[in-house]
Amino acid sequence: MLNAKSGFALVAVAAMAVASLTSPALAHADDGSKDAGVIGTIHTGVSSATANTQAINITDGLVLVDTVVGYGEGAAAGTGLVLTTNGIVITNHHVVAGSTAVTVTDPANGKTYDADVLGYDTTHDVAVLQLVSASSLPTITVSPLPVSSGESITAIGNAEGGGQLVTVNGQVTGTGVTVTVNEETGSGQATLTNLVGTTAPLVPGDSGGAMFDASSKVVAMNVAGSANARQPAGYGIPIVTALKVANAVVTGQANSTVILGRTGGLGIVVSTQSNGAPKIIQIVPGGAAAKAGITSGSTLTSLDGTTLSSPDQVTSILSNHKPGDKVQAGWQDRSGRSHTATVTLGIAPLA
Repeated sequence: MLNAKSGFALVAVAAMAVASLTSPALAHADDGSKDAGVIGTIHTGVSSATANTQAINITDGLVLVDTVVGYGEGAAAGTGLVLTTNGIVITNHHVVAGSTAVTVTDPANGKTYDADVLGYDTTHDVAVLQLVSASSLPTITVSPLPVSSGESITAIGNAEGGGQLVTVNGQVTGTGVTVTVNEETGSGQATLTNLVGTTAPLVPGDSGGAMFDASSKVVAMNVAGSANARQPAGYGIPIVTALKVANAVVTGQANSTVILGRTGGLGIVVSTQSNGAPKIIQIVPGGAAAKAGITSGSTLTSLDGTTLSSPDQVTSILSNHKPGDKVQAGWQDRSGRSHTATVTLGIAPLA
């Protein structure tokens, strides 16, 4: 195993209040329980006979990913890889983290699709999306073989979030690489393991893009890098690893690292009062709390039958609910009057 020092960064583009990317889960109306037969089958390679006769367009199956961060406070951009013709797409988890809405544009047909987050794995930094009403999409062609040091690779991604696919070249410098990367929000560092290391100079926006071998087959998904002119570097998640996460998600197999779907949200921002109780400092217009008549400045006193003494309880309770679920909420307004209401949960930032 090779180890790389910090100084590299995750390579999604983030802008405006991107500290929201580290917000706890709250979220959107997909319960994550999809029928694998409807979604389609994810293939991990092509037969040698197919490989010899099939012309591969290297950009087939690459898409542009854009997100709304938090409740409209910002935006982020990255890249994705199409696995099935009806729109199963993988990208990095950090591309969609903190999002309340995701759209995906396919450069091949010029169409933009709304996307549901089916599930994700923060440990491996993989998220799985389902494009709404997508069909007949070109898909990536995956290499069934691992890469080796010294091999030439081509990396493609939505560089700098510019809305077009950009190509860079490099060589594999190692496999099984562990690297410590800087979070784009400046909120800390993360350690990624078992990566493919290369000299390809990846930049923000390339996250979720593809690394291709000499036969134009995908061997890894872009995740981190540095465009430092003296020592450019790019790191990728082996495509086999990303496909394992995708298969777990689409077949509904949650585990210690794989989370299915989104969790429910109230559409509020809370702070901690001196007594620990959660005080509502912002209500999202049109959100679940606003529709229930909850007002800014109120103290949230109970949720789903639990008396509240800290904001962490709110996150914990909501993690057990999906958008569309109904929960009982109690609050005390600024004047000290107590209220209760049934709240239908809605969209909130992805964990």
